[in-house]
Amino acid sequence: MPRRPHPMPLRSLAAPLAALVLLGGCSHYEEVRLLDITNVEVKKLDLRAVALRVDVLVDNPNGFRIHVEDPDVELFLNDVFVGKGMLDSAVVLEPKRTQVYPIHLHADVHGEPLLMMMLVGGLNGTMKLGAKGTVAGRSGVLKKRFPFDVEERVPLND
Repeated sequence: MPRRPHPMPLRSLAAPLAALVLLGGCSHYEEVRLLDITNVEVKKLDLRAVALRVDVLVDNPNGFRIHVEDPDVELFLNDVFVGKGMLDSAVVLEPKRTQVYPIHLHADVHGEPLLMMMLVGGLNGTMKLGAKGTVAGRSGVLKKRFPFDVEERVPLND
């Protein structure tokens, strides 16, 4: 009598099926878009630190929330590097929405030229703020890095 192959236990199928579902879910991902910077507010600016609130208009066309995390942000004032930016609070992009999200971040200042930039900015009433780097978006176990490079003129005399 010929031997019949031993049936595969259901547990051994779980990992390949889970991988297939996860990879299939990736194909439905649509790019999240930064549409506009609607407001930039300097909360703190001194010789040791800068704190900002940046309101960004973001479109998340996906049917799932995306958690913004793990930023690698370099902050610039008048094109001079001042420090690495860090998020002060979690940001979660809601599914299938275009909305404004407040981003609170801060940086410890590095470098001596900041005093001169603050003096010039005080005389002009504005300062050019730049931020570039990457940020990660996570949904469940899936994670993707997004590059960005933005510049805005920020009024200092409000």
